[in-house]
Amino acid sequence: MHRPLLVAVVSSLLGCATIVKPPPTPVPMTPPTSAPGDTGTRGEVMWKDLNGIASARRATYDDWRMKGPTTSLSRGSGGAWTGKLRGAEVTLQAETGKVSGGATNLTITMDDAGAILIEGYWGGRPVKLKLLPDKISGMLPSGPVDLTQMGVGMFNSYQGLLQVSGPSDMPQIAFALLDTMVL
Repeated sequence: MHRPLLVAVVSSLLGCATIVKPPPTPVPMTPPTSAPGDTGTRGEVMWKDLNGIASARRATYDDWRMKGPTTSLSRGSGGAWTGKLRGAEVTLQAETGKVSGGATNLTITMDDAGAILIEGYWGGRPVKLKLLPDKISGMLPSGPVDLTQMGVGMFNSYQGLLQVSGPSDMPQIAFALLDTMVL
């Protein structure tokens, strides 16, 4: 007598386990708000290793440019970003939810909890970051990342200190974060 009830309960639980979760939402790229040539730093990202051995790595960006320790990119009128990334000449196509070109292939999405996910390859190096207002976590070639917010735009851990200021324009903020954090 209990067997039909057990079968019904197990079937019900298995049915719930097969519910397909919707894919993350692609993040749109931020259109420029200024005219070409009208530049001036709008945002900055700085990473400082806490061991004090390496100097701070800094990247700045505006609507049309992004310049960091190993990357210098400019946005063309068609939306492509061209320049140098980790010593190689690149043309990166940025469109809703992805950036690709050369040895770079990133997806930029938002999960159902509102976290921004940056996953793929940056200059041939595997990256995965999850950005929340109070936490940045993931995996970079140097190892795991687990930063917690310690003030507006400031995140730290035993690994280092990350400071972020300015608008979260895409793809510029992703470029700046990756260029300062990926060795």
